[in-house]
Amino acid sequence: MGDSNRKSITGTSPIEPPLEGDANISVDVDGLDCYRAIHGLPLAPPKSVDPTWTTGLRRARELFAEFEISATFFIVGRDLERPNHRQIARQLVDDDHELANHSYDHPYDLRRQPESEISYQLGATDRAILEATGQKPVGFRTPGYNVSAEIIAFSRRQGHRYDASLFPCSSYWAAKALVMGWRAFQGQESRSDRTDPRTLLAPREPYFPEPLQFWKAAPTAKNYVEIPMTVFAGGTVPIIGTSLHLIDAVRWERIWPLLDRRFARFFSLEFHALDFLDATDLHNVYGARALLERQPDLHISWHNKAHRYRRVLHSICSTRQPITLAEATSGINEPG
Repeated sequence: MGDSNRKSITGTSPIEPPLEGDANISVDVDGLDCYRAIHGLPLAPPKSVDPTWTTGLRRARELFAEFEISATFFIVGRDLERPNHRQIARQLVDDDHELANHSYDHPYDLRRQPESEISYQLGATDRAILEATGQKPVGFRTPGYNVSAEIIAFSRRQGHRYDASLFPCSSYWAAKALVMGWRAFQGQESRSDRTDPRTLLAPREPYFPEPLQFWKAAPTAKNYVEIPMTVFAGGTVPIIGTSLHLIDAVRWERIWPLLDRRFARFFSLEFHALDFLDATDLHNVYGARALLERQPDLHISWHNKAHRYRRVLHSICSTRQPITLAEATSGINEPG
């Protein structure tokens, strides 16, 4: 698995938090209603089948088990209202994965909500995960990467050690702004939200965020850390599940040595539960045709996806052993 000669990161600079490991794999467990919201589609009737939780997470668990990876799963609290979802959540914990907070209702405009709503979204999710698994989350990721100083402040008040919301990717920001602007011009609804452009100014690796200017590294050590998504090539190419299919056009095996050197201190790979599905998994799913028209990644077969993901995970685990973000930040004191 990981390289036994690779040293753990100990961080000597006050703006470089001490982390116990050097890699993490995470999965945002966004149900299909989250994608319906992005595309302005009608939401599914209550208790509709959602294969992201059943098929998607089963495949993720099986794939990570092949490489003995302990991953971090960001959970939407309302999904734990279903008994079968709570059972799956407990299975993830039994597999030594971490469950972290991803808000209760996945509101893309959380950063624009009043303090009472932000407090509810974070607090209710912590309680739901604690009740389902017996473990209280120590980290948070906001919906749609739309983070703010207020959200981070409430995360700290919850007793979290880290936030993993920052996505300093200029191409993503530009594409998102363009799509949302075009939809607004056409009078089409979208429940997504624009990301604060100041996130593009943030450090590319873990840092202690300034309380009022979260995109800036604090000059002194804090007890709360921001862990950005990995983005390279001048902040234009994100390392997330969907981009792996594009990167594979130039062969992942050529890219990984560059990433391994560039992000020697800490590397993160983010998936979404949808990345573990294909079009065949949406049979009998509400509004499947409309989703398939708007999510081209679902037209890539699971067979091809799994092949690519295995090659990627094999490369990562040849030099590192991914651990959960809870483990990585275990040396950081919880906020008081």
